[in-house]
Amino acid sequence: MTALVTSVGRDLALHLKTLMGPWWFSQFDPVSEVSQAAKRSLQAAFPAQEKRLDALILCTTEIFMYLEENLKLTPQNLSDKAAATDELEEIYQQVISSTLLALATLLDVLICVQQERPGFENITTEPKHASKARVAAVAFAEKLFKDHKYFLDFLRSQRPTIRSATYSVLKSLIKNIPQAINDANIKTVSGAILGAFNEKDPTCHPSMNGCFGSQQVSYPALVLFLDSVPPKSVGGDRFFLEFFKNLWVGRRISLSADRLTFFQALKECFLWSLKNASRYNDGGDSISHFQVVLVDNVLVKILWKDFLTAGSLKANDIIKSGKATDSSEETISHNKKMDLLNTKYPMPYLQELGKCFVEILLGIYILDSNVLSVFIEELEDNCMGALQQEGNVDVVERIILFMLLLEKHAVLKDAIWPLGYIVGPMLAKSFSIIRSSDSPDTVRLLSVAVSIFGPRMIVEEVFIKGKSHVSSHLSYDGDKVGETEDFMQIFKNIFVPWCLQSNSCSTSARLELLLALLDDEYFSEQWSFIVNYVIGQHYSEFQPGLLDADHAATLAMLLEKARGESMKRKVKDGSSHRQGCNAEDWHHEYFESCAIAVSRSLPPFSTSHVQFMCSLLGGLTEGRSSFLSRNALILIYEEIFRKLLSFVQVSPFFWVQNSASMLRNDSKICVELDNSVNIVEIAQFALEILDGSFFSLKTLDGESGLVSGILSTIFLIEWECSLSKAVDDSLDDNSMAKTKARLTFGENVLINDKIASLCCTWVLEVLERICGDENDEQNLLHHLLSKDELWPVFVVPNFSWTKASGSQNFVALIDKLISKIGIDRVIAGCEMPNPSLLEKSQEVASSAWLAAEILCTWRWPGSSAMSSFLPLLSAYAKESNSIQESLLDETLSILLDGSLVYGGNGTKSSVSMWPVPADEVEGVEEPFLRALLSFLSALFEEKIWGPEKSLNLIELLVNKLFLGEAVNTNCLKILPMLINILFEPLYGYAEPGMGVQHCSLAEEFVKNTMIDWLERALSLPPLVTWKTGEDMEDWLQLVIACYPFSTIGGPQALKPARSISSDERKLLYKLFQKQRHVSGGSAMFIQLTVVQILLSKLMIVSVGYCWSEFSEEDWDFLLSNLRCWIQSAIVMMEDVAENINGLVDSSSDNLNVMCQKIEKIILISDPIPIKISENALLSFLLLLKHCKHQQAEERDYLSTFKSEKLDSVKDRILEGVLRLLFCTGISEAILNACYKEAASVIALSRFKYTHFWNLVAFGVVNSSSQARDKAVKSVEFWGLRKGSISSLYAILFTSKPIPLLQLAAYFVLSNEPVLRIAVLEDNACNSNIHAANDEDISRLDMSIEEKVHLKEELSFMVERAPLEVLETDLLAHQRVNLFLAWSLLISHLLSLPSSSSQRERLIQYIQDSATPAILDCLFQHIPVEIFMVPSLKKKDAELSGVLSEASSAATCATTTGSLLFSVESLWPIKLEKISSLAGAIYGLMLQVLPAYVRGWFSDLRDRNTSAVIESFTKTCCSPPLIANELSQIKKANFRDENFSVSVSKSANEIVATYTKDETGMDLVIRLPASYPLRPVDVDCTRSLGISETKQRKWLMSMMLFVRNQNGALAEAIGIWKRNFDKEFEGVEECPICYSVIHTTNHSLPRLACKTCKHKFHSACLYKWFSTSHKSSCPLCQSPF
Repeated sequence: MTALVTSVGRDLALHLKTLMGPWWFSQFDPVSEVSQAAKRSLQAAFPAQEKRLDALILCTTEIFMYLEENLKLTPQNLSDKAAATDELEEIYQQVISSTLLALATLLDVLICVQQERPGFENITTEPKHASKARVAAVAFAEKLFKDHKYFLDFLRSQRPTIRSATYSVLKSLIKNIPQAINDANIKTVSGAILGAFNEKDPTCHPSMNGCFGSQQVSYPALVLFLDSVPPKSVGGDRFFLEFFKNLWVGRRISLSADRLTFFQALKECFLWSLKNASRYNDGGDSISHFQVVLVDNVLVKILWKDFLTAGSLKANDIIKSGKATDSSEETISHNKKMDLLNTKYPMPYLQELGKCFVEILLGIYILDSNVLSVFIEELEDNCMGALQQEGNVDVVERIILFMLLLEKHAVLKDAIWPLGYIVGPMLAKSFSIIRSSDSPDTVRLLSVAVSIFGPRMIVEEVFIKGKSHVSSHLSYDGDKVGETEDFMQIFKNIFVPWCLQSNSCSTSARLELLLALLDDEYFSEQWSFIVNYVIGQHYSEFQPGLLDADHAATLAMLLEKARGESMKRKVKDGSSHRQGCNAEDWHHEYFESCAIAVSRSLPPFSTSHVQFMCSLLGGLTEGRSSFLSRNALILIYEEIFRKLLSFVQVSPFFWVQNSASMLRNDSKICVELDNSVNIVEIAQFALEILDGSFFSLKTLDGESGLVSGILSTIFLIEWECSLSKAVDDSLDDNSMAKTKARLTFGENVLINDKIASLCCTWVLEVLERICGDENDEQNLLHHLLSKDELWPVFVVPNFSWTKASGSQNFVALIDKLISKIGIDRVIAGCEMPNPSLLEKSQEVASSAWLAAEILCTWRWPGSSAMSSFLPLLSAYAKESNSIQESLLDETLSILLDGSLVYGGNGTKSSVSMWPVPADEVEGVEEPFLRALLSFLSALFEEKIWGPEKSLNLIELLVNKLFLGEAVNTNCLKILPMLINILFEPLYGYAEPGMGVQHCSLAEEFVKNTMIDWLERALSLPPLVTWKTGEDMEDWLQLVIACYPFSTIGGPQALKPARSISSDERKLLYKLFQKQRHVSGGSAMFIQLTVVQILLSKLMIVSVGYCWSEFSEEDWDFLLSNLRCWIQSAIVMMEDVAENINGLVDSSSDNLNVMCQKIEKIILISDPIPIKISENALLSFLLLLKHCKHQQAEERDYLSTFKSEKLDSVKDRILEGVLRLLFCTGISEAILNACYKEAASVIALSRFKYTHFWNLVAFGVVNSSSQARDKAVKSVEFWGLRKGSISSLYAILFTSKPIPLLQLAAYFVLSNEPVLRIAVLEDNACNSNIHAANDEDISRLDMSIEEKVHLKEELSFMVERAPLEVLETDLLAHQRVNLFLAWSLLISHLLSLPSSSSQRERLIQYIQDSATPAILDCLFQHIPVEIFMVPSLKKKDAELSGVLSEASSAATCATTTGSLLFSVESLWPIKLEKISSLAGAIYGLMLQVLPAYVRGWFSDLRDRNTSAVIESFTKTCCSPPLIANELSQIKKANFRDENFSVSVSKSANEIVATYTKDETGMDLVIRLPASYPLRPVDVDCTRSLGISETKQRKWLMSMMLFVRNQNGALAEAIGIWKRNFDKEFEGVEECPICYSVIHTTNHSLPRLACKTCKHKFHSACLYKWFSTSHKSSCPLCQSPF
């Protein structure tokens, strides 16, 4: 068209008036190609804006006449050609909507002021004939407005495009020709305009308000709207009530920006309505009535009620109790009310609503304070009603929040009126209830008011100004409160007695209120009165006595709260000048006398007195000041010192008595107590006070010996306790009786980490202040570490087990010193100092002995060798010099010698196979062996020692194995565990990323040694002939330890770590065979536990290293034993599941009792069967690996064992392994359904046997579909409360996951045969879905939601969980569970046939019910914001790695059509792994749910976000998806005599050619670069013998099919073809969607109207009924 205009040139002027009408009209055609062509051609004809405007002005009359003719058209007179009714209807709505838009724009162009003309803003001068055109436009517009009945018929149109265009015309008329709306039509027009508020179609909103539906732009315009509405059309308060009610109902609370804008608009509109009440009312009374009605019905009944009750059903009941129900509320269903009340309101919503409310109150107060009376009465009623009922917490909390908001938005801005008008009257009326209540929340209501307005103002309002409310019920000792009583009298007579009542639920809250009432001016007098009130009646200076326990408890609580109040005052004012900010302000003489009296008291003692003392002294943590003077502190701590000395001076040990005497003499303290006094109780009382005030001792550092004396006494008590335990065997009965109480006391009180920390501090201070150089420091440390009778305990010539636990605290001290000053300085203190400085009697422990002693001690208060000392020692050893090497060698020598002497006595053979788990190393009882194992592990792991050292140690141990001809039994017992560690550096199987490495250094020696040991083991009798005394177990353990396995990558990567010679393999095989060949036949099963353990371990080694030698009998022997062992574990787990099921069926206990019973049920008293089963699983998994390896290499090592028989046995064992998984999952699932918190007990119990469950998981992942099918059926036949699917979900979504077990559960759920039953509920409805075909679809319900029901575990995840997950941490397990759920859902979709009805219905369910927030969650893990950044900063490096993972996963998923690869690598959970899964899910969602993703993408409002998401998709996902789509279309069999498809891969185009009876058309489908995020474009490039209307219809039809398709484009094209095949066959199209085949669910029109006989799609009818709120036929309107 542009080319035509250009070629005609100036000749166009002759025809301009004829052409301009349709030319202007075409610019508003709904087809973008048409409108763009019209605009471009007009610009080509008139390049300058001025010329275009001149052309419009010249042709004004002709354009209006053309538009008027269009508006007179009807569908019947639209065309003289025979055409289908639906085509004519479609053309008519397009013509009318385009005409109305052309009219609206023309009026804006011709009449608007110059700056507001659309498209002509840059014209600076008035055109020549503009005024004439303006007059003509006004005349034509008024005529059209009148002739077409104010366009009301168009406003009632069913087509949203016509309604939208009509809104545009009305807006232009109101703006440009306001006189068109006059007294004659104002009533009709305003009703239509106000009726637009009912418009629900979002496509109409832009033309209604010109702001694209944005609340942030629309809301501020509402007050302008109110101002512009003619007063006569309002009709009093009814209009405003409806206005505010509908405005409130339409609010959105989810987005913060929308909320703020809404509340601002609401406030402005409401205050405007009150201020302008005189517009709508005559006379003062009617104006006042109008304002009161608005406040009552809007402010009180809507805003205030929502603020009080939002999200709280209980609060709503309290507020409504005793009130008549509003008639409007009666019409709301109960379920609707429940939904409203249970809506989760975010706290910002309440804050913003409260702020709006307070600002409105402020505006009302300024306008007319009398209008507030309605709200004040309501507030008082609400407060009274809440305080008089139980469970009032929600309402009281909201009232408190309201007061805090008053403070924030009114009081802090110097407004005083809220107290006098609102809070004061409320508290005055409700004070008697508050006073009589025992609810903490009720009392807190008053406390908050006091903190906001100040104590004196509250007292004045409640008791003086509010006397009329309270005079009848306030009294003290019978005397009513008089007007003359001032603040202090009320405080003393009312508040102090009330707040200091006996202990109750509200005691804490009442004490907080009492402290809040402390006024700065009267602070000292008030605090003194409080103290006197509590203490004065029990104590006087003339009659000193001990406080009773109740008053002591009250004072203790009061003092703790006073300390908190002091901090509040200091923080609030930012200084310490205010009264009550400093501890000195709270001093009182009674406190000191009472505290001294308590400290000097004798038993019995109460906990309350201890709390009282601790609260006075402070010092529980650093920075807590004391409420006592320094002199009082000295007297109290001297008394504590005296009590502790009284305990130690009667010790049964002379050295303790002597130390006590020395301390007593140094401090000059006299200790004299009656023998009848309980010394232990006295000392315990003193220690409890010290424990609660420890840091207060720092304030007395300068006192001569007091602090050091107390700490020394504590140290003496601890050492006496340790010594008592060490020598208890040598005491007689009398001595034992005397020390028993003291020993127990020491255990319970004194052994703690705090003592060691304090001692460490002393030592460091001594080193700092006394030592002048390194020699001084070494000498002092030597004195500390030198040997005596009790130190060391382990590294001594005659080690005794009875002393093994006596040195933990001293080692704790050494450990802390090492952590503070370094291991090198402490070690230096153990070296030989200057001999002249030592007494001859002292021996020196070398540094190696100290290291050995610490390692043997193993655990001490606060730490252990593994967590603290070994890492420090390793770091020290890495410095690699002669001192370090010597230290390590000497330590090794000590530990090895100790192990060879004592190791054989404390070892227990490991049941588990290689590698020895850390918990079993922990379980080694013998301290030397345990220390040696951990020492060697650390040094080899940190590469401090290497293969050469390992080989030397092996040679050393081999030499020590024999003493002459005799076997060194101890060496034989410890050798297996040592061999485990020493082989690691030789073969590298603990090194990540490395395979089996053969060490040439060790080759011959190791091989020869192994052969010798194998021959020695072969010389022993078979296990079945077990004989004690022949070292059978030890030798077999040693041989087994020589054949380790590499565990890099977990159980699934298990493989032999050594390459062994053929001689070794044959000897090992003989050893295995020897256990099978026994006299009288084969030993199929051995009952003896030790034999089972050894045999299970030997089988692992044999299957791993010499399986290729096995005969069929060997396999039979192996597999039969494995089955028996695994079956024993299955029986245990089945018993647990059945007992859990029975417990839930029969029990109604509370949670704690239920957890105790569950723990008893799951307790495995004998773990040996589980460990043996673990070994059996390990052997079986090795066998599975061999089978897979053989199949991969097409070799036949297992030819001796028939493949059918092997497969059968494998499946039976795997079925058992699957039952293990199901059993533990069923137990958890049952508890999840009934006692969710108790389910974690089951989950936690699995961690005790993590290795076992990892092996189970590996077996499950390697199971066949047949084994899974049988296992599932057997579980369902079992008949427990939960079945196999629930068990798998319980494991998958467990709160305490084991990664491999979760993967196993996912594997079973995502693979057949379980996948087909894992997603949908097995009910009649879903059965129909699976069974339904096109012929019986009509028998199903119309509601899509009723057709598909996901499993309960999945439905929550899909429908609601994403909204909750959006707010969680990026590594939260809820996120992982959500992504796994969607992975399963997508896997299930992929498994369904592409054209199956069940797939379509499931997709429809996702489209309708699944929240698109899942995609928001996915992109929280895909940092697309950096996708387009060319260069990243360092801080973005991590994000870049995460994005790379997500990108790769998305590409891989779209290429392979699977996301199992991402799920398999998900654990352990890390940010980049979750991002990988998120990327994979997104990629597959694009593939199987493209329309669903496209809908989410089109709703994005942030252009930057949508741009980077599109870029990410275009780069990572679209290329393989486009290639796949084109490939599928190319392979699809579309071609027949009427239809053909061709593909252009280079242009990403598909050309569909449809011919029928000498007619035809070519439709080109173009895939955008970001497909499927952007919709495909469909164009008709050739048409033959087809009307323009039908051509457009076919074009639109193809567009709908390809854009709505959640699946492959090939499918959509095929369905489109079938649609027109059906149309040509004479099948009626659906009158609603004008299509034969439904564009979404692909069904045919089957539901016929009984009257007009037209047939409809069920989904179309359902949508029609839902949106129109009618159940009549869309065509004939008869009841359907």
